[in-house]
Amino acid sequence: MNKILVSRTDGIGDLLLTTPLFSELKRAFPRARITALVSAYAAPLLINNPSVDAVIIYDKKEKGLAQKLKKESFDAVFAVYPRPALAWAFFSAGIPLRYGTSSRWYSFLFNKRVKLSRKSSEKHEADYNLAVAGEFTEGARAQKEYFFITEVESRKAVELMEKKGIKKGFIALHPGSKGSAWNLSAVKYTRLAAMTAGAGYCVLLTGSGAEKGDIKVIAQNAGAKSGIFVLDEELSLRDFAAVLSLAGLVISCSTGPMHIAAALGIKTLSFFPPDNIRAMRPKRWGPLGNDHVIIQPPEGNEKEAAMDLIDIKGVMEKIKDMAVK
Repeated sequence: MNKILVSRTDGIGDLLLTTPLFSELKRAFPRARITALVSAYAAPLLINNPSVDAVIIYDKKEKGLAQKLKKESFDAVFAVYPRPALAWAFFSAGIPLRYGTSSRWYSFLFNKRVKLSRKSSEKHEADYNLAVAGEFTEGARAQKEYFFITEVESRKAVELMEKKGIKKGFIALHPGSKGSAWNLSAVKYTRLAAMTAGAGYCVLLTGSGAEKGDIKVIAQNAGAKSGIFVLDEELSLRDFAAVLSLAGLVISCSTGPMHIAAALGIKTLSFFPPDNIRAMRPKRWGPLGNDHVIIQPPEGNEKEAAMDLIDIKGVMEKIKDMAVK
């Protein structure tokens, strides 16, 4: 194959967990031109990735995707995140080999159907993604997520932290999730920030643009701790990732920054629901390839409020094991 399309059009963590597939396809087809069809939000994650040669931005409101893809003359498409409109576009574009799962009502649009169900969450999402490529990745296991910071981005992050008086190796505490995962309450995060700073660690509170106000409130309620800082600058996704690359530990729930940190080889401490919430199990969605700790509330709880059953004193013990002052 000379021209390959990989489609994954959802969020940050989802795309990062697809990077092992890009890597494996580049290994299998070193001379092929590999193109990613991704959301505009997540697309920057693939900049500087040696396994991705081109990116096409997917906008579900935009018409004419099939014609755009037809002009590219792809030999094959791997629909990692299949959706009816995408499957129809791949079929209409006349892509000869169309790989997708076999169990959906629109699976007839794929002529290379892979028997695959994610409902049980028995595998890691990255391994499910690899399996979509059928015989080309048979037997392969995902070892890590991939993200490549540039030297310019790294220098900018160092300069920003120096201006704040923060040294490399700080603890990044990311309380938000945009509602994508079960999480601790703001009260619990406030207590965690106060205890962590009180134990002598440098804490940097981070959040998306919509979460800036929330993290400032957490910082204020945590008390006058000299070791608590707020990342209140409006940064691009890649500049934010460069800041995380300087952390010694990233603490969050199951969200994009956790996967960014994992891809950069940064330690993570992550909060997940109990395993009885199968769709969110860390076995499927946990960080991959880094030194990490997963903390969950007791089994049997069916509501997000159960996350606050997590003992912050126990979390602090894990932080002391992982972080450096």
